[in-house]
Order: sequence, then C-alpha cells, then structure tokens
Amino acid sequence: MNLPEVFPSIQETRDFLERLKKDLREIFLPLPALDGVKPTNKTVPSRQKAREILSSSVEYWSSQMGVRYGRIAIREQRTRWGSCSQKGNLNFNWKLVLAPPEVRDYVVIHELCHLSHLNHSKEFWARVGKFCPEYKIQRRWLRENGHTLIN
Repeated sequence: MNLPEVFPSIQETRDFLERLKKDLREIFLPLPALDGVKPTNKTVPSRQKAREILSSSVEYWSSQMGVRYGRIAIREQRTRWGSCSQKGNLNFNWKLVLAPPEVRDYVVIHELCHLSHLNHSKEFWARVGKFCPEYKIQRRWLRENGHTLIN
C-alpha cells in the first residue's frame, strides 16, 4: 500500500472542505442560543439537506477507506448518532449536521469502520484511529455536548 492510495492529496482535501463550507453556508441560517428554546423550522436544516451533507461525507470517507456501503438513512434517533447494519446499510441522526464537521466526520468514520468490524474490538478502534486520529476528542465532545443539539 502506498500513501497516495490511502491519504488524499492536500488539494483534494482543500477542495472537499471548500465544498463542505459552501454547502453549510447555503443551508444554515444562524441558530439561536440553545438554552432550551426550540428554533423554528427556518433555522433547522431539512432532512433532505442533512442527507446531502451526510451522504457527501460518507462518499468521501468510504473512498478514502476503501469500503462499500449499502443504503443511507437519515433518522431522528433518541439515543444514537449512527448505526451500521450487517447488510452494510448506514443510519445517521440528522442532528449530526448541527455538530462541528470533525465530530460529524468521526461518526461517519466510526460507522464505516463497522463495515469491516461489526464490534468495538481493538482492531475496530485502531481502524477508527487510522482515519480519525483525534477520535477520542470527538467522542468526548458528543458525550458532553450532544444534548445541546436541538432536542
């Protein structure tokens, strides 16, 4: 395995991040403070927009990781950010698009790693760490701040 196969070029990464920034600017209006006040539908991305953002991230990371997935479903789970079925279908909570991009990427990478390891073994976490070296920080962010995303 040589490095260009595994790691994207700097320009590919920049292009991806620029597309992602543009997408985020187009779909989000400023969110109100998350102090228990529910925002109106105008401040929340539609499920279709969430699908577009998450699908784009899944497409990017699956190509980087060399894995194939089935369907992508966008849901509003109460206790999960994502899941992966034995058939390779991926489910994501739409609220992930409200989290920082690196947190969203961590969840996508986590679920894509389940395509090769349907468990949370040492091998699974080593693979997550290969593509998301700071996964422990992102995981902690979700535990500590996930509840602040619109409930």
